[in-house]
Amino acid sequence: MLRDRYSALLAYPTGASAAQSSARAPRILLLNQYYPPDTSATAVVLRDLAQRLAGSVGVVKVLAGRPSYDSLESCPWVPLRRERDGPIAVERVGSTGLDRRRMTGRVTNYLSFLALAAARGLLAARSDVVVVGSDPPLAVWAAILAARRRPVIYSLRDLHPDHAIVSSMIQEGLATRLWDAAHRAALERCDVVVCLGETMAEGVRRKGVRPERIVVIPDGAWLPEGEPDPTLVEELRAGASFVVAHAGNIGGAGAWETLVQAARLLEGQADLLFVGDGSYADVVRNSCVRVVPFRPASEIPSVMAAGDLQVVTIRSGMERAVVPSKVYTALAYGRPLLAVASEETDVAGIVRTWGCGLVASPTSPEDVAEKVLWAREHPEALTEMAAGSAEAGRHFERGRQLGRLADLVGAVAGRSPRCTAGSRQRLREHAGEAAPLPQRAGRAVAVTDRHGWGRR
Repeated sequence: MLRDRYSALLAYPTGASAAQSSARAPRILLLNQYYPPDTSATAVVLRDLAQRLAGSVGVVKVLAGRPSYDSLESCPWVPLRRERDGPIAVERVGSTGLDRRRMTGRVTNYLSFLALAAARGLLAARSDVVVVGSDPPLAVWAAILAARRRPVIYSLRDLHPDHAIVSSMIQEGLATRLWDAAHRAALERCDVVVCLGETMAEGVRRKGVRPERIVVIPDGAWLPEGEPDPTLVEELRAGASFVVAHAGNIGGAGAWETLVQAARLLEGQADLLFVGDGSYADVVRNSCVRVVPFRPASEIPSVMAAGDLQVVTIRSGMERAVVPSKVYTALAYGRPLLAVASEETDVAGIVRTWGCGLVASPTSPEDVAEKVLWAREHPEALTEMAAGSAEAGRHFERGRQLGRLADLVGAVAGRSPRCTAGSRQRLREHAGEAAPLPQRAGRAVAVTDRHGWGRR
């Protein structure tokens, strides 16, 4: 339990008197480059967390950059822009908003945000706890400066420089060694590192972080509210009898070359559909794979329904660097998965544990094609996989995961001598009731057939 494993986080601060403790509720700073209207997964999750914390834990402020992640809203440059998002105070520093699909634009956006966020953090009133994401890489150092010896919780989304090296965004050399050294030094200074999965947690442990400071809390996804539009579903399927769909960012973490080659092997038998965009989109577009732009959030039910299988892919070597959030969206909608990922990944573990799909090698187009054809010929198996997926979706429901993360943030914030005694007591109670910390869904798979479908 959270109380057992992190009892130090729940302890009353040494020497704090009742008078010192009665000043105010905890102040919480969330720091990340992206925040809505940015459409990145980190922006959406950050807003969900901010709303949960503002409703139950303390006073929340977000420090973000100008919208620059496929945002439909423009934001004129000013050094510092203040906004309100309901109970949440949002400050946006005047970082650049260049086209992130070009590496020069992305790096310029990153560096300008880091410099301005660090400066703003040092000048602003000190918070009781700082929660930082990994957009951009090394944003954790801006958080450490802003915290000024107060606790820092690092919500790790991508493990760098590992992610950048494996995805060929940068060549391994002196620059990556310096980057890795800077990241290791930052990890050592964080009170808690929150990872999305056990494989990522193992990568963090290998960088020297003590196991007792690592927590695994998956992203999860909200359970669907809308229904698919049959007309839109048919439009996306384009008359195909069997569709393998990928919905989301086409970025550096995926085994796109393998999927493209598998699509060639499947021509006339099954179609691959990609809904989205990203830095590797051209690799997919210049092939027999059909690519359509991102659809609005209201159309996600139709996008999910359009695929007989939903693809989640992690390229070889990226196992400890990333956990795609799209896996939880597919589970929430009860869709069978095709995990094009190695057996060591958390995604493959979810598929095996819940019996909700198939696992194929990220380096073998033939294996991917074989699994797709097997699924096409076994519709009754797809029905059972869908049931397992829906059950897993309920287990990984985002509200449940946010509750665990909010309890952790509250517990750490409660150490501040300026938090009210009543707030600390409530936080101790909430933490004591928190869900057990990170295990995969607790169901063993008794039999796994040669096609990688774990029967429950």
